[in-house]
Amino acid sequence: MLVDSAVYINGVRSHEVEPGNGFTWVGLLDPKVDEIQDYQQKFSLHSLAVEDAVMGRQRPKLDVYPRHSFLILKTVMFDTGTSRIVVGDIGIFINEKFIVIVRHGDAIPMRSIRADLEQHPERLKEGSTAVLHEVLDRLVDQYVDVAWNLQEDVESLEDMVFDDEVPAPSARLYTVKRELLEFRRAVYPLIEPLNRLASSEVPHIDAQFAPQFADVRDHLMKVIDDVNTMNDLMEAALHANLALIQVQQNVDMRKISAWVGIGAVPTMVAGIYGMNFENLPELQWKYGYYVVLGVLGAVSAGLFRVFRRNNWL
Repeated sequence: MLVDSAVYINGVRSHEVEPGNGFTWVGLLDPKVDEIQDYQQKFSLHSLAVEDAVMGRQRPKLDVYPRHSFLILKTVMFDTGTSRIVVGDIGIFINEKFIVIVRHGDAIPMRSIRADLEQHPERLKEGSTAVLHEVLDRLVDQYVDVAWNLQEDVESLEDMVFDDEVPAPSARLYTVKRELLEFRRAVYPLIEPLNRLASSEVPHIDAQFAPQFADVRDHLMKVIDDVNTMNDLMEAALHANLALIQVQQNVDMRKISAWVGIGAVPTMVAGIYGMNFENLPELQWKYGYYVVLGVLGAVSAGLFRVFRRNNWL
C-alpha cells in the first residue's frame, strides 16, 4: 500500500512529478510484488533488493547496486500490555535522486518523521541522505526506549531472585531472556552497515553525513552494551533461581521425610498387632490399648521435637 509519495525541491514539498535538482521520497507499507513493480521500473531498482524488501524477515544489511544502495533495518517496539517486543522490517532504496522506504509493521511512525522533516526544509534540502539519517536516528532512539523497558523487567526479576531469595516464576524469567535474545538479534547486525556509512564508503549516499552516522552508531553500541549486560544478569538470575528452587525442594523433601518418620512408628506397631496370630503378647491385657497409645504419642512427640530442633519441620 502506498502511504505517501512526494518530490522535494530545495527542501520544500513540490507538485512536480520529476525531482529535478531535488529528490523523490516514496513510502510503502506491506506492498505486494505488483504494487512495487512501478517503482522498480521507474527507479531501476534491482530485482534482488526488491525481493528482499517485499518478503521482509531479513537480517539487517547494506547492499550496493549499480543504480542505488539498499539497506535492511529491523524495527523494534515494546508492547507494554504483554511486556514483549514487536519486530518489523524496513527496506530502504536510496540514491541521490530518490529514497523508497518499504515498511512491514507499525513499529516506527514514518508519517511523523516525514511531517517533522517537512517542518525543517533546511534539513530536507540536504537530500535523500538526510532522510536516511533521520530514519536511522529515530530507529536507534526507539532501541534505547525498548532497552529501558527491558531493563525494568530485568531489574524487577533480579530483585525478586537476589533480594527476596524467593524463586521467581521460571516462565517469566525465560520470557524476558528470550525477548533479550530477540532484541539483540534485531539490533546487533546493524553495526556493520553503520560502520560503512560512518566511513563514507557507500556509493549513492552523501559522504558529508559520515559524522552523523558515526554518532548514531555510538548510540547503537550503547544499546548493545546494555543488552549484553542485561543478558549476563538474566543468566545469573536463571542460575540463582534454579539454585533457590533446588533449595526449596530440599526443604520440602526434609519436611515430607520428617512426617513420614513420625508416622512410621505407629504404622509399624499397628502392623504388628494387626497380624492374625492367637498368641500375640498383651492381647488380653486390660490396659494394653491405652499403654500402646501413650507410648506411640510419646515417641511421635519426641520425634517431632527432634525434627523441629534440627529445622526439618
